[in-house]
Amino acid sequence: MQELSLEQLNDIRAALRQRISEGLAADGQQVACLPAYLSQPQAGLSGDALVVDAGGTNVRAAWVRLGKTAEVVKGPLSGILPDGRTRPVHAPEFFGYQSDLLRQLGAPAELPLGYCFSYPAQVESNGDARLLYWTKGIKVTGVVGELVGQGLRAAYGRPGVVKVLNDTVAALLGGAIFAGPDYTQHIGLIVGTGNNMATFLPAPKVAKMMRAGGAPVWEGQIAVNLESGNFHPPHLDAVDETVDSISDNPGKQRYEKAVSGFYLPQLLQCLCPHLRLPEGASSKEVVEWADKPGQEPASLAARWLLDRSADMVAAGLSAVADHLNEGNLAVQAEGGLFWKATGYRQRVEATFKKLSQRKFAIIRGDEVNLVGAAAAALA
Repeated sequence: MQELSLEQLNDIRAALRQRISEGLAADGQQVACLPAYLSQPQAGLSGDALVVDAGGTNVRAAWVRLGKTAEVVKGPLSGILPDGRTRPVHAPEFFGYQSDLLRQLGAPAELPLGYCFSYPAQVESNGDARLLYWTKGIKVTGVVGELVGQGLRAAYGRPGVVKVLNDTVAALLGGAIFAGPDYTQHIGLIVGTGNNMATFLPAPKVAKMMRAGGAPVWEGQIAVNLESGNFHPPHLDAVDETVDSISDNPGKQRYEKAVSGFYLPQLLQCLCPHLRLPEGASSKEVVEWADKPGQEPASLAARWLLDRSADMVAAGLSAVADHLNEGNLAVQAEGGLFWKATGYRQRVEATFKKLSQRKFAIIRGDEVNLVGAAAAALA
């Protein structure tokens, strides 16, 4: 178990930089680079919005106010989605449950609505999104292939378009608000159970969005959901091949499988086959082993896994930064692994400084997904 060298990390950086270029040029690439059809929030963006944040089997609804500060006026109200795991659930019940949470907020009916919807969906140019397929165990019928914003709006009984975005893009927009005017370049980063990045790019850089005559279909900056977890990095280890081979999606999400909290316990178990991690172990158990003093094999393996994860995340950030214009960079990071693993954030910062000369800051905004969804609704 050797640390990745600076040369190897630069190889990862260069490979991801190339995969991003390919994803910006054409659909169907390893790194999808999905346009989110949202602009960077303008300075002075203000107003009230309703937001729904649905991810996994949990859902939250809130009334959010943007102005000199970002404020949750009421909520968030939380609930457990009717997800179809234990009984049949159809679209009207799924959206109806979420609209009931919205009504409980008692907000004015005409407020714009932002929908942080963290399942695979193709965003349309009007800001709505079409569900491609369910993940995370959800089995609700009548939603796949449909516009999810339209479904929520119909259940809520209000006209207009709902702006739909995923959690990484929500972190990107919310982070741009929290970072303030000193930072002109932004990356949204998720390092928790899963892993992903998003950023703002000049529309002409997203070549696959160009019209036949060469004109972009969007003006100015556009948010791009990179879906970078599917990147297949060089310099993976034999243990990565083992975990990938026994996963439910072999060959996919190789970067995510090397760095994210869902897979770190599986990697540790493979490295230490006599270790008995609890069923459904999370990154918490990996961190606990890494924090133990001494030279036990499990402790050494856990430390190696966490350090490698942080180093690879830093290489990923530097690859995205290579596509950005000059200017100070703010990284809005979300996820329990990033913020709770001992020394993880500091390791990412230190490695990023070795890889990039760009001035940057890693920030953490309160309720950033709700703020980002509100910014989308008000844009």
